[in-house]
Amino acid sequence: MNKYIPTIGIEVHIQVKTETKIFCRCSTNFGDNPNSHICPICTGMPGVMPSINDKVVDLAIKAALALNCNINEISSFARKNYFYPDLPKGYQITQFKYPIAENGYIKLKSGKKIRIGRLHIEEDTGKFIHDKEHESLLDLNRAGVPLIEIVTEPDVSNADEAIEYLKKLRLIIRYCDVSDANMEKGQMRAEPNISIRKDERDDLGVKTEIKNLNSFKAVFKGINSEIKRQSEIIDNNGTIVSTTMLFNEKEQKVAPMRKKETAGDYRYFPEPDLPNLKVLKNRIENIRNEIPELPNNKMKRFKRIFGLREEDIEILISTRELSDFYEHSMEGIKDTQKATNFFIKEFLSLLNKYEINAEEVNFTPEYMKELMQLIENGQINLNAAAKVLDVMQKTGNNPNKIVKELGLEQTGNEEDIKEIVVSVISENREEAERYRNGEEKLFGFLVGQVMKKSKGKADPVIVNKMIKEIL
Repeated sequence: MNKYIPTIGIEVHIQVKTETKIFCRCSTNFGDNPNSHICPICTGMPGVMPSINDKVVDLAIKAALALNCNINEISSFARKNYFYPDLPKGYQITQFKYPIAENGYIKLKSGKKIRIGRLHIEEDTGKFIHDKEHESLLDLNRAGVPLIEIVTEPDVSNADEAIEYLKKLRLIIRYCDVSDANMEKGQMRAEPNISIRKDERDDLGVKTEIKNLNSFKAVFKGINSEIKRQSEIIDNNGTIVSTTMLFNEKEQKVAPMRKKETAGDYRYFPEPDLPNLKVLKNRIENIRNEIPELPNNKMKRFKRIFGLREEDIEILISTRELSDFYEHSMEGIKDTQKATNFFIKEFLSLLNKYEINAEEVNFTPEYMKELMQLIENGQINLNAAAKVLDVMQKTGNNPNKIVKELGLEQTGNEEDIKEIVVSVISENREEAERYRNGEEKLFGFLVGQVMKKSKGKADPVIVNKMIKEIL
């Protein structure tokens, strides 16, 4: 256990889901040729005039409301001056003193609230590509891509809480369709600020910041590496310097990049080319009405209606589309836990097999419901149902038709099953005798042989009962 108390705040940059950039009409499409989506505005040519993309404002408000923030009816833009080659203007347009939203929170499983101090709108910079030795290339396609920055108070206590907060944040953002928040594509980047102290009564220590972490694994390892680094400095009577750090993926540890800037270093001043942003109350309310049921509420409702285990619900609400598909599939199902077990195992396996999302399957939730009713009514067994599900994806046909075409109806006729069981025991006398003498594991073998001989049609419950009775 670490003898120091970490205090962590997290800044998160999220690219909002628009087709065009924040101040011009260039495309935000990811993965196209370098410098193919640029114009005089986003490359910072002299004399150009930015104009705010209204959809960026709407999505920022939507995210802020979902994160329990207060919307400021008046906010403003500022110039943040710093000189890096990937920032063509020499300054970034952002919000400084008057952000669009403040004072929100996300609640963790423990009940602890991670307070969100502010949410503001800004533009992204370009991207360096270190392609060859001693050579760097610049792609300005990202310059001017719209971002929201979400800044917490220093309420996070460790790397586990940081990951829980970030996962909940990403899920809420995705539910609201504000962003795909794909970390691999740079659509969500986290920057933890970390300090340590010996006692809760002490003042907060000197903080350092880890820049541009684009995976939960990097966040977790980066935070723990920085806590370890700071602890070792203090143990050796050193002094923590306010530094901007980078996480080295290969070495799995942090390293200093530069001295951390302060607000004064950026020489903020009001953006002269953009007026104050005024948001009318009816606009806020209209956006509030567009917010779907959020994951926390859905979790409580699924637990109440379906009586499911919490770990199952977490899987089912992992995307809005999956949770909606599941809920529509469950209408009228009585044994919800059994149906849920099948859904989680087989439906999610289907999505992985075909590399698709829930909204891309080739059949409706009604067909999924029909399939689960066939299981519930004992008309087919689970193995047969898995086959039917795969054929549903390939053909789009309804499950009843597929069951009839493939002859998968399960038989519950005890005389027919008894005949097969007797035949299997006769053909496997040695195994049957060993089972009688206490080798319990051979029971599964005998059941498997019966199911094979019946081509999967025999009711497993009756098969189990019959084998035990005969032996």
